[in-house]
Amino acid sequence: MANDSKDSPQRPTYHHGDLHRTLVAAAERLLEEEGVTGVSLRATCKAAGVSHAAPYRHFRAKAQLMEAIARAGFDQLGEMCREARLGHPDDPERQLRDAGLAYVSWATNNPERTRLMFGGMMKADDLDPELHAHAEAAFGEIYRIIDAGRDAGLFGGKDTDSVVLSAWSTVHGLTMLILGSGRIKPAGPAETRALAELVCETILSGIRVRPDDPAAPSA
Repeated sequence: MANDSKDSPQRPTYHHGDLHRTLVAAAERLLEEEGVTGVSLRATCKAAGVSHAAPYRHFRAKAQLMEAIARAGFDQLGEMCREARLGHPDDPERQLRDAGLAYVSWATNNPERTRLMFGGMMKADDLDPELHAHAEAAFGEIYRIIDAGRDAGLFGGKDTDSVVLSAWSTVHGLTMLILGSGRIKPAGPAETRALAELVCETILSGIRVRPDDPAAPSA
């Protein structure tokens, strides 16, 4: 006879897609708390409260789980940049500033995921093409912002590619200096934001078109 006692442990049930998200969320927490060596399929199952056999229809190996974490990270970054773009119509400067601030905030609040995504933990030649697609989609939002600024005659630069590279390199460089070198140690989120604002304003000062700029786009 089935035990109907209220004290009997009840294992949660999941739909197929829900289990995938649940496992990725549990692995993200493990990654941030224990680093990459603390993430395994078994540990993820335990953290998610599911059986050890549960992940194998979704992830056959740890590498696939790590790629799923990275894809989710790029999706989150892309969504924040999209919100910055859509939140300030016809104001590419504000869009770019807010996207930069969001990038630094997210990356410094999720240091292990940032290192996973950008720190060479996963070799580029071994990556699932789907991960590249998620990364390209995220950075596509920055391209849209820069293109809009150039079309409006606000941003200069040789071409969109070079402006995006310069902006991203500067913001990402600040992020990695905060996370990796120990040379820049903000006292908290407010100081991190102040540094990000300084860097974003420096970027904007460098790419703004001035009336006497010979490189200004022609009308």
